[in-house]
Order: sequence, then C-alpha cells, then structure tokens
Amino acid sequence: MTHQHSPSRDPARRRGSVMVMVLACMAVAAAIALSMLRAATTSHRSLRTERHLRQVECLLAAAKTAAHSRLVAGGPDAVVDDVILLEPASLTGVGSARITLARERDAAPPAITVVVEYPLEGPVTIRRSRIASHPSVAARTPEEPRP
Repeated sequence: MTHQHSPSRDPARRRGSVMVMVLACMAVAAAIALSMLRAATTSHRSLRTERHLRQVECLLAAAKTAAHSRLVAGGPDAVVDDVILLEPASLTGVGSARITLARERDAAPPAITVVVEYPLEGPVTIRRSRIASHPSVAARTPEEPRP
C-alpha cells in the first residue's frame, strides 16, 4: 500500500508557506521602520527651523536695541547704513548671520530698518526685518508671515 502525503503535510509546501510568512513579516517591519525614520526626519527638520527662528528673533532684538542706541546717541545725521557679518563661532547656531542697518531716508522722525538673515549657509535662509524708530515715537511691530 502506497502512502500518499496530503497537501498540507508536504514538507516542501510547508517550507514555502513559512518563507512567504517570513517575507510578509519583513515587509511589514520595513514599512514600520521607514515610517519611523520619516517621522524622525520631519521632526528634526521642524526643530532645526524652530531653532533658526529663535536665533533670528534674538539677533533682531539685539540689533534693534543697537539701532535705538545709535538714534539716541547721534541723532539723525549720525546714523549710517551698516552691514554686520557674524561668523558661526560667534553665534550659538550652526551658520553665519548678516545684520543690515539702513537709515530710512524719508522718515520724519529718524528711523532705522533692521534686517536679519540667518543662516546664510544652507538651503533656506530666514529673513526678518523691523523698523527701529526714535524712542520718542511709539514703537509698532508689524506682523510678519512665518515660513
């Protein structure tokens, strides 16, 4: 009497189904790992942009204070246009910055436009500006769009 193997008990077929299950599990694990990597990359990019925005705001506040000091100390004729380059070593961030102080020519009370650009290296440079008017004029900060 010959003994026939049932299809579910065939060792070759059983090994094939185990291989399919292993490949399916590996595909699911790879998809989960890819999703986690993508989320980590997006989170890192968001945190880096937030750090750059904070650095720009700090530089803008410091430059505006310096512009106010120039307006108070020298009057309208002593204010000259100036460009300040800050190297990465002098900043807490990873790139260099450019601060531009430009005198408003047609402003009745003397005023200075302060522009901060940071980081100058890299794919995206954040640029923000404020107008520093003479301390006798009430300060008004316009809303700027966020990147």
